[in-house]
Amino acid sequence: MWASSSNCTAQSGPVSASDRSTFAHVGPGRTTLVYSTARDAGAKAMFLFAADPATPAPRDRAEQQRLLAEAYAGEGWEVPRLIEGMAGAPDFYFDSLSQVHMDRWSKGRVALLGDAAHCASAASGQGTSLALVGAYVLAGELARPDGDHETGFAAYERLMRPFAERNQRLGPANVKRMVMRGRAQVRISMAMLALMARLPGRDRLMAKVIEPIHKAATAITLDDYSAPYAG
Repeated sequence: MWASSSNCTAQSGPVSASDRSTFAHVGPGRTTLVYSTARDAGAKAMFLFAADPATPAPRDRAEQQRLLAEAYAGEGWEVPRLIEGMAGAPDFYFDSLSQVHMDRWSKGRVALLGDAAHCASAASGQGTSLALVGAYVLAGELARPDGDHETGFAAYERLMRPFAERNQRLGPANVKRMVMRGRAQVRISMAMLALMARLPGRDRLMAKVIEPIHKAATAITLDDYSAPYAG
């Protein structure tokens, strides 16, 4: 596990958010997000906080909520009200942000796909893309004329592994921006965000920020498996 965080989704009556908007409160070692969507009534909250990777996550809901409340003790803004609303949330969820690194993705007639093979974690933002691309490549390679499952599995992993590993590298870098370790880092980051909104050429600056994500997301060339196979 390269990073540890916990998140929960909770209905929060006292706190409201505009449709499709997100509010963030950042503190040392912990970040709170409040958002809403057109499908869900009320606001939802997500909590991200740094934890010791060697500490196993509690599986009991009461213990999970106790740990989360302790992690956010003394935090300001709307956090106390969100923590209070967490207890009765019907959709409470708690987990670590983790990655999966496997030496191989297949054995015999079984192949792993998506998060089971190469989870990049929610911090990468690429889990759905990796799963869809992997399913396409796996299905296409298995459908090759005169092929067998072993050949298809090997080709699938050969094509997908560099793509998956590149997208996995996004996770650790993103975690450092999502959960900041010290007050100085929080102050500097918030000041930079405020400044960027007023800087000329901010679109070019944002393009530089998202460039690694774009390159990782397009770091594979997909075959047209419906075309005649050249061998």
